[in-house]
Amino acid sequence: MDIDDTPPSPDEIELTVFGPGYGEAVILHLGNNNWMLVDSCIYPATKQPVSLYYLNRIGVSPSSVCTIVASHWHDDHVQGLSVLVQEFSDAEFFISGVFNKKEMLSFLSAYGGLDISLKGTNELYRSITAKATPNFAHQRTILYEQMIGTRQIRVSAFSPTSKAQAQSKLHYAKYLPEIGGDRTAFAPDLSPNIEAVVIHIDLVDDGILLGSDLEDHPVGWSAVLSDSWCTGRQLATVYKAAHHGSITGDNREIWEKLLKKTPFVSLTPFINGSTSIPREADRIRIRGLAEAAFISSGTSRRPRMGHEIEKRLSDICTELSLVNPGFGGVRFRKKFGATKWNVALFGDADLL
Repeated sequence: MDIDDTPPSPDEIELTVFGPGYGEAVILHLGNNNWMLVDSCIYPATKQPVSLYYLNRIGVSPSSVCTIVASHWHDDHVQGLSVLVQEFSDAEFFISGVFNKKEMLSFLSAYGGLDISLKGTNELYRSITAKATPNFAHQRTILYEQMIGTRQIRVSAFSPTSKAQAQSKLHYAKYLPEIGGDRTAFAPDLSPNIEAVVIHIDLVDDGILLGSDLEDHPVGWSAVLSDSWCTGRQLATVYKAAHHGSITGDNREIWEKLLKKTPFVSLTPFINGSTSIPREADRIRIRGLAEAAFISSGTSRRPRMGHEIEKRLSDICTELSLVNPGFGGVRFRKKFGATKWNVALFGDADLL
């Protein structure tokens, strides 16, 4: 993957979104060489977190990463996260506020540990144990705040809401094993996703919105959009679309209350088995609302071969995958106070 390794200037904001067909990592430069990382995925060419690879390429020192956020614990958002927490040990580490209860941390402990089949809980569990005191993000949490010259940059969480945290706690508590008992064979999921951390970056005269995987639900997006504190923030001109652009993560009021008209949009695909998003209807909907929309990769995780050849190989192989799966990144940069974003595409990234 060819990357322009010129770092941003101190007075330049940057948002870069990386992802293959399964995975997502977001990198933010907040000015004056202060960096924030949201979620993590592995760059296949190096087998290391792509955020670490990218920051090394452009010459960012570990001490310059001030904040790391795990928006939620799903496998495609946490691969390599514990490596980032250890590599950037000076950074504050935030996880979703749904885990801010001893029962929820017990859930991670029960489904984490050494069982590599439970990748999401295992990775988040390792990340938490690598950091003495993790922080918890919930609606109205300030994740980062800094004066850059005369400009106050503020990064805040729009979710999870208090009702989402309570609902999640009740759900996950049912899966805690009894003392001396066995856990279930897999970590339970909560659908729709109401625990993800939506992040807003206030640039004073502009904003960036990271939709995470939050889905539309009375205690999800609907609760965010009915909260006057959230809707009173600076409108965003760049939006990392929620839930990979799926209709399940969309609410028309996101575009009306949180975004300026026709923003730039970026997203990562999600391809897992028979599930593939964004769908064509999602692409059409987003293109109709955006000035320009980009996807980090258009890849399929399936091998590129004829059906008969694939069937024969499947008879003798337990799993088939691409040696070099598609991988790309979308980068937005602009000077503070400027009106125009400069967009660069890396690897397999393309127009949506």
